Amino acid sequence: MPKKGSGGRLKEYQRKRDFAKTPEPSGDGKGSVRGGGLEFVVQKHAASHLHFDLRLEVEGVMRSWAVPKGPSVNPRDKRLAMEVEDHPMEYNDFEGTIPAGEYGGGTVMLWDRGEYEPDEVRKRERPEKAVLRGYEEGKLSITFKGERLKGSFALVRTDRAKGGPRSKWLLIKHRDEHADGRVNLVTRETTSVETGRTMDEIAEGKGGERVWHSNRSKGGKSDGRQKKVSSADVAGLRPMLAKSGGQVPKPSKGWTFEPKYDGIRVLAFATGTGAALVTRNGHDKAKQFPEIVTALQELVAEVGAPVVLDGEIVAVVKGKVARFENLQARMHVQDAERVRVLAKETAAALAVFDVLLEGDEVFAPVPWTERREALEGVMEGRESEYLLLAPTTEDQAKLTRKAKREGWEGLIAKRKDATYRPGLRTGDWLKVKLENRQEFIVGGWTEPRKSRPFLGAILLGYYDGDGKLEYAGHTGTGFSNDQLEEMYKRLRPLERKTPPFTAKPRTNERAHWTRPSVVVEVKFNEWTRDGKLRQPAFVGFREDKEAKEVVREPAAGETAESDETDETNEADETDQAPGSSDPPSPKTTAKKGSAEGGKKKSTKKTDPPDEEIDTPVAARLRAMCADRGEGELNLGGGRTIGITSLEKKFFPESGHTKGDLLIYYARMAEHILPWMKDRPLVLKRFPNGVEGQSFYQQAAPDPAPDGVRIETVKEKGKPHRRLVGGNLTTLLYTIQLGAISFDPWHSRIQDLESADYTILDLDPGPEATFRRVVQVARWVKEEMDSLDLHGALKTSGSRGLHIYLPLPRNTPLQAATLVAQIVATRVAYNHPKEATVERMTKKRPVGTVYVDYLQNIIGKTVAGVYACRAKSLPMVSTPLSWDELTDELELEDFTIDTVPVRVREVDDLWTPAMAKPNDLARLTAE
Repeated sequence: MPKKGSGGRLKEYQRKRDFAKTPEPSGDGKGSVRGGGLEFVVQKHAASHLHFDLRLEVEGVMRSWAVPKGPSVNPRDKRLAMEVEDHPMEYNDFEGTIPAGEYGGGTVMLWDRGEYEPDEVRKRERPEKAVLRGYEEGKLSITFKGERLKGSFALVRTDRAKGGPRSKWLLIKHRDEHADGRVNLVTRETTSVETGRTMDEIAEGKGGERVWHSNRSKGGKSDGRQKKVSSADVAGLRPMLAKSGGQVPKPSKGWTFEPKYDGIRVLAFATGTGAALVTRNGHDKAKQFPEIVTALQELVAEVGAPVVLDGEIVAVVKGKVARFENLQARMHVQDAERVRVLAKETAAALAVFDVLLEGDEVFAPVPWTERREALEGVMEGRESEYLLLAPTTEDQAKLTRKAKREGWEGLIAKRKDATYRPGLRTGDWLKVKLENRQEFIVGGWTEPRKSRPFLGAILLGYYDGDGKLEYAGHTGTGFSNDQLEEMYKRLRPLERKTPPFTAKPRTNERAHWTRPSVVVEVKFNEWTRDGKLRQPAFVGFREDKEAKEVVREPAAGETAESDETDETNEADETDQAPGSSDPPSPKTTAKKGSAEGGKKKSTKKTDPPDEEIDTPVAARLRAMCADRGEGELNLGGGRTIGITSLEKKFFPESGHTKGDLLIYYARMAEHILPWMKDRPLVLKRFPNGVEGQSFYQQAAPDPAPDGVRIETVKEKGKPHRRLVGGNLTTLLYTIQLGAISFDPWHSRIQDLESADYTILDLDPGPEATFRRVVQVARWVKEEMDSLDLHGALKTSGSRGLHIYLPLPRNTPLQAATLVAQIVATRVAYNHPKEATVERMTKKRPVGTVYVDYLQNIIGKTVAGVYACRAKSLPMVSTPLSWDELTDELELEDFTIDTVPVRVREVDDLWTPAMAKPNDLARLTAE
């Protein structure tokens, strides 16, 4: 904010310029009065030599440095910064061309802007005072919150002068989550943050500056005058915020209800020449969502006046609003070509729910009813695929049903008589949650286990009412490999020696502590009695939320216990303890059978789905999950199958649903179906997931959908209707019935007495470790090698391993069993303390592994290759190379999330391992 007395500091600036010739501001104190934090701006300046001007607000003027090579986010770069004369605050809005012959003649671009703050502030010291102290000492450490420059930088004076024009400094990026040695911002970012123009376009006068033009009177007619209002005059607008967990009165008391979409909250500032989509913390997302910018410009053209709208950028899938996860790929992309590609892949729209300005009309001071009427007038007949009008109704129950059906995050309840209060969190707007998801701060990470890359889990927290960071739990689920890498890159520069939490949490793996600045969105089942998250899963990064705002929110369906404070001024929170408006912790009740107080099972979800490897059917299933969770699934070729209850939790501990399981099988079908083909299937159905009741089913349902293969199979001389594998319809139908695994017979319906392979099932006893299973498998391999046999290895998906030996065609089942028996018996004979072929469990030596060769009898089955197992985690029976048979092998690394990614990276190991039948001549000779 300009201060009295700043004019004296501008004498050198004014002496150098003839303001009758240059369009630069004179600095006469008539500029816009601003509020908020300390401002900074970076201007790209093509004078006699191209350079970048860095300007910092200090004592009402912009202290300035010329940076010849421009700023760098590589900590290794030390960029020369020559201090020049102070500039007026009004210069922060200047973009244009200084005439040739005038001081600094050339084109000026607004390359970056925002607020900054000192990194070190002493007790009772104002931020600006800390900046002055650092300046006098010749070492400034500051954090930029710009559109391009983010994070901590150092300005270090290199000469002995006390500062002033021509004093030499170095601009250096500190190592933090925003540091990146691979990015060159100067070459990557070549357009104005204000107008989107290039230097050439500014020099040619194309496009014009983004300003607020209005010739509308309050009656909606032109008053014949055009008023030019700087964007700074509307920059003070901030989104009004809703309180969490308030008690909503009955609709008859004057409330209305709107969707709480799961997206990016923005204020849209739209004129005829451009638009800004400004998030809560001041970042403009116009570059990431150009289709919304275009739609807003078209809206302004039709309305005949610029507007400021409040709304949410949302993903759109199949014409319906989808989840925040769908926006992740688009949120931070800077490359224009990549933005265009992603816009085609992931549609986005602005769902508008309020209007603050239309031309000269200011709507914030009027009740919601009047604002809504004005908004509907603005949007009437002008909705499009990129610009939506959020619905509103007094019928809370009806909207709640729709919200659950369409997967909204919840509802927002609004008082009809409430005015719009920028920057305030008031009880006039209330969040009504339908599911548990909120933002948390990352306070550290744990080291990964075995083959998992980058990190194991992130450690989550929130600020309590005293500004202390409380530990809420950890999660390693919900990440793609790219997100794991991104998380690690953000956290590694923030590492510190001590935990940021009030109490040091216990972790399963070694913990690394970090400065609490990274904010993420997490979904979870519930809060436990001891204040920890149950089944949390990472959803995405939330750079639109400040860490200091993250508090514990009431769970879905709960209300805050206290409502003493009716409003919170977000603009003033920088001077308060973080999280000072935290509501009291909600009371929760643990579910029966929870693991509290006892030993908890692992809830590791490993790597989440990678949408790059979705098949068309998997993609349709994903869209169905995001939509209604049921419907007719198009399998291609005119085939469909009815799918229901996609949201049902099949694996409560990890949070995986029936939909996740179906997506997995759709992805892996090309590798699974050849090994199911022509084989009768044995089903074990879990209609309510792995923790519900289950039952075996061999008889085929009657009737069954079209395309499901059913054959009559003779067993012990009697005919039976059996499901037979080999096509996608049948596979997905078994999962729709509640099956989790698929267990195919070892023989085909064409010749049920002949086997294509023989199996050794390594089944550990209660006292046997998996390390012992691995050792026994090595011994099996040794015996096979000695007999000139080869085989394929896979995990069982449970505690053991399976070894398949491919056989010549028409090998009788009895012979197949004999081959397995020979190998198994040799292993047990040579290693009696570790391996056994004893069938009776009670007679087996303690700690041994049962080498089961009797699974080869007709009608016996084991889990098929790539089958998911009905365990607490959705582990998969996964092919391995023999080189992977080490003591470091971890069965939990192979799940429905990681296996598709693994197959993409190492290819299918099963088909080549099973391609060549064994020559049984050596066995015959022996």
